[in-house]
Amino acid sequence: MNPTLEALFIGPTFFLSFLILANIQRANVKASYWLSGFIFCIFLIQLDAPLCSIGLNKNFSFLNDFIGLSNFVVAPVFYFSILYYVKPKRRWKKTDYLHFLFPFLILLLLVANHWLADEPSPKVQPEFVAMSVLVFVVLFCTYISLYCIQSFLLIHRYQKNLHLYSSNIEVIDLKWLQQVSICVMFIATLWVLDIAFGLSEKSIFYSILSSLSTFLGICFIGYHALKQKEIYPFASEEQKEIESLISENENTDFVKKKLIPDEQLIDLKTSLIRLMETQKPFLEAELSLVRLAQQLDISPHLLSYVINSGFGENFYQLVNRYRIEEAQKLIADVQMNHLSLLGIAYEVGFNSKTVFNTTFKKVTGQTPSDYKKTVQPKN
Repeated sequence: MNPTLEALFIGPTFFLSFLILANIQRANVKASYWLSGFIFCIFLIQLDAPLCSIGLNKNFSFLNDFIGLSNFVVAPVFYFSILYYVKPKRRWKKTDYLHFLFPFLILLLLVANHWLADEPSPKVQPEFVAMSVLVFVVLFCTYISLYCIQSFLLIHRYQKNLHLYSSNIEVIDLKWLQQVSICVMFIATLWVLDIAFGLSEKSIFYSILSSLSTFLGICFIGYHALKQKEIYPFASEEQKEIESLISENENTDFVKKKLIPDEQLIDLKTSLIRLMETQKPFLEAELSLVRLAQQLDISPHLLSYVINSGFGENFYQLVNRYRIEEAQKLIADVQMNHLSLLGIAYEVGFNSKTVFNTTFKKVTGQTPSDYKKTVQPKN
């Protein structure tokens, strides 16, 4: 990477790491700690070039090598930041330490190297050295790639299951983190190619591209991480219900399983319809499967089954269909003309104009403005 650009980016990267660690909103605390650690690792990686340029790497070689460990820690730290975003209630397991086995082995090699630094070095064939370097580069590239892919799959799974329990997915949507994982994969590719072929030394364009990509990626991460709301605003027991529901939804054999008799399904479906039409819980912007299940006095798991089997929809589709039907009534009511279409969207439980317009057209086949023209023609 370009040393000048890296020197310019080091300060903001460190400051951003501190801001995320401070976490003023106290949202997604564990994930923020790990994400802050990831950005701090990027800071240490960027710090290497300036240290080399002023010669500190020669005077403090062990410190320089220790800082270099960030190259091996950064991938699992990024993975855990993703993991704790999608599973914030998750507890640390003993097996999690295995993710840091590779960096630990590298640390042992560094310690051994410095311990034996004064010993005479045995003669080693150049071919063996070249082969060792090649094997190490391949292993390192594979190591980085696997963590990037696994992080992307974690986000993909989370995004796919949002519709099961949330009615306003844009509030807890982690699409930005999915984009971050793609961005990190791109940066990691540039980084790995540089390590393998020394492209930064051969091309100033590649050096600038690599440095700018890293900096812009860090800015993107910081912006979204600082504005992200709490992902799972549920109690521990409610969270367990949701995780159980997600696991069962991914089990195709379980999805087809009949949980209750048809008579009971019809009764629960009728109760749900009565609740939606009389109390209108869908008007609550933050309505979740858990809260709706509490109002029916049944488990979220059973409610999800009733919605899927009784209506042929998921929770998100059901709630937003009712919201659109309510919006149609308000748009057609001339006494509600003092409300704009955006005002009506908020009134029926939507938090986003874009989601309201998209959902309205999907349900009715018309945009809200076109629908208003048909039900309230101009005189």
